[in-house]
Amino acid sequence: MEYLSLGVIIGSFALDGSVKVLSSTDFSSDRYKKGRTLFLRKEEDIVQVTVNKYRHSGELDIVTFNELTTPEEALAKKGYEVLINKQEAKLPKNTYHFYELESCFVYDEKDNNLGKVIKVEEYPAQITLRVKRDNGKIFQVPFVGAFIKKVDISNHIIIINVIEGML
Repeated sequence: MEYLSLGVIIGSFALDGSVKVLSSTDFSSDRYKKGRTLFLRKEEDIVQVTVNKYRHSGELDIVTFNELTTPEEALAKKGYEVLINKQEAKLPKNTYHFYELESCFVYDEKDNNLGKVIKVEEYPAQITLRVKRDNGKIFQVPFVGAFIKKVDISNHIIIINVIEGML
C-alpha cells in the first residue's frame, strides 16, 4: 500500500487521548473526517487508527483516534507520522499533489520542450514550479492560470504561457 503523509504527531493534547498534529496537508478537515481510516508510522511500526474527532487550533490539528483513549497512549505516539492511503487522498478537480507535478516535462504553447519540474515551491503569494532546462539553467513559473495552460498528470506534461524574460 502506498501512503501520503498528513503530518507528524508532536504530543498529546487532552485527557481523552487526543494528539497534536503538525500537519503538512492543505485539506485537514477532509483528511481527518470522522470514521476515516489512517495509519501511524514510526520506522517499521505501523498502526491503523480511525478518526473520532478533529479540530484545527492555531498551526496544529487536534485529532482524536478511537484507538487512543488516554494521554499516555497518545504521548506514546509522539514522533509518529500520520498517513493516509494514497488511493483515498483524492483532491478537488484541477488541484494536484506536489509530487505529481515534480518530474513533469514543461512545454510552451508551440510544443517546444522547455525543461523538467525539479521542485514545487510554496510561497505566500502562490505555488511556483522550479524548472530545469536541458542546458542546466533554472527558471520559475507561477502555478496560476495566466501561466499554466494545461496539466496532464497521466502523461507528465505541463503546458505554459511563456512571457518575455521568463526563460
